[in-house]
Amino acid sequence: MKKILVVLILTFALSLFAQYDFTLTVSPMYYTYNVLYPANFNPDEPELQPNLFNLTIEGTTTTNAVLYCKMIWEDEYAEITLTPNNTGQFPTNLSSEEIINSDPVGFTTVESFGDFLDSIEDLIIDTGRMPDGNYIFEIGIYEEGQEGEDAYLLSNKVTAIIVIRSPISISLITPGNPIGLGVTNISEQYPNFIWFSNLEEYTIRIYELDGVYDTVEEIEMLEPHFVEMNIGGTSFSYPPSAPEFTLNQTYAWQVSAIVMSPIAASESEYKSTMYLFRLSDSASEESNLQILINFLNQLDIDGVDEIISLLEAGYTLDNIIWRGSEISAEDLMGILEEISSGNIEPIKITVE
Repeated sequence: MKKILVVLILTFALSLFAQYDFTLTVSPMYYTYNVLYPANFNPDEPELQPNLFNLTIEGTTTTNAVLYCKMIWEDEYAEITLTPNNTGQFPTNLSSEEIINSDPVGFTTVESFGDFLDSIEDLIIDTGRMPDGNYIFEIGIYEEGQEGEDAYLLSNKVTAIIVIRSPISISLITPGNPIGLGVTNISEQYPNFIWFSNLEEYTIRIYELDGVYDTVEEIEMLEPHFVEMNIGGTSFSYPPSAPEFTLNQTYAWQVSAIVMSPIAASESEYKSTMYLFRLSDSASEESNLQILINFLNQLDIDGVDEIISLLEAGYTLDNIIWRGSEISAEDLMGILEEISSGNIEPIKITVE
């Protein structure tokens, strides 16, 4: 028993003092963009590449060492191996532009990412952009000729993940009706504004209308009644500290967001249409009906058109059944977010 205990202690002690020749850190480790173009991964055009991540390198070695980076997207992958011109010496910092480069300064390139673009060319041609998904960069320093094998690893391995998620246009849900379809009466002085999209941060603008406006552009020229920026979700509760809504006054609201791209010059703003509402002491259940119609308009499944036609023709809604239980129109917003994230895949909707 004593011999076994001594052996275990020695083994643990040795593992504590095991050190690599190099210590790597990467930042950011995880980042999401809505748009990424093929030039971002073209080693022959480094001047068009944005900086996706930074790699910090500490240490030197007398061993012939290489920096090895593997990028993985679904079943496709690409590899690049950089050999420093000075044996065992790497710069303190390397950007992604310097790593994804067919002719990096101070290095000899053994492999190139260029073949990766060829392998997904058909997908790129369809949209002009890199396809959605996780682009995983695995980076380590190895003894030359042994990259990819842990037995010859001279550093810790680090991973940077770039997520591409194509933007979904912003669709308003409640309160209100689109311009041209009349004004929805509401009874809440502090309503909950709900919309649908998959972007990161939103800005909501609410306008007080002093007349009849036919287009969104006309309303946008007005001074907003209220503005809130940096909203993290797809809903916003009007705060008591905000200017109150006047009874029987018509208001319009709109949501916008910046589409995230690693190239600042290519960033663009997504805007929703505008919905009109009015604070009224005679508000009815019409708002719940409109919530349901707006929800259904986001679904591309069998049965939706039939239900929308019935609702718009004046049929009343008794209840909504979801997985055997009755739910409210407001509950549909959570379901819509689950559909957007891919956690739920609707197949058909029916009316009885």
